[in-house]
Amino acid sequence: MPIKKENIFGGPNIGVYLAMNNAYFLHPPKINPKILEFVKEIRSDMVSIETFIGGGAVIGSYVAMNSFGIIVPHNIFDSELEVLRANMTHEFQISVVETDLNAFGNLILCNDHGAIISPKIGEAKDVISKALKVPVRVLGFAGSNLPGACGLANNKGVLVHPMIDEHDAEIIADTLKVEIDVSTINTGNPYLGGGAIVNDYGALFGRDSTGPEIQRLLEVLQIE
Repeated sequence: MPIKKENIFGGPNIGVYLAMNNAYFLHPPKINPKILEFVKEIRSDMVSIETFIGGGAVIGSYVAMNSFGIIVPHNIFDSELEVLRANMTHEFQISVVETDLNAFGNLILCNDHGAIISPKIGEAKDVISKALKVPVRVLGFAGSNLPGACGLANNKGVLVHPMIDEHDAEIIADTLKVEIDVSTINTGNPYLGGGAIVNDYGALFGRDSTGPEIQRLLEVLQIE
């Protein structure tokens, strides 16, 4: 089972700095080499891409991606875009989305079936739908307008903030076309997106994550 607990830059906020789909792993320079080794265990053909986004290391907060494309913010440098283009296939859509906000990893919860985006970027709904090639629903939940920070999804399941109500949970499950459940990460943190990265084949958790938290996530995301 390709799962691992690890810290990054001295803390458990894995999802703040790293981003992953089924083909690509994005990371800033100077991360723990154990993380790079583990990514190859998830899939031997995963492409690891070392870069910054907008000169910053918080790549997981800045980008959102599924198997069809990646959303990057308008403050991305041209040199960083070139790194992505040089390492990603022509079929994979790299889309710079112009909005007042740029933390798309926090603002978008997506998989290959659909995307939940924050009301804060609702005006970009059609652009995001075209870039990720999925239907998009505008929704805040659990008292937050940061669906990407409040959830963790792959193509088999989605985990969300424990304070979500049943109506919003049904909307998310229907949009992403997967089973939904609630959980926390890193010993009770409800902002799952910052505490782990997942795809259909493996998961990297913050080191503070407990056994029961990891077990629930693995069951719902069907990572075996």
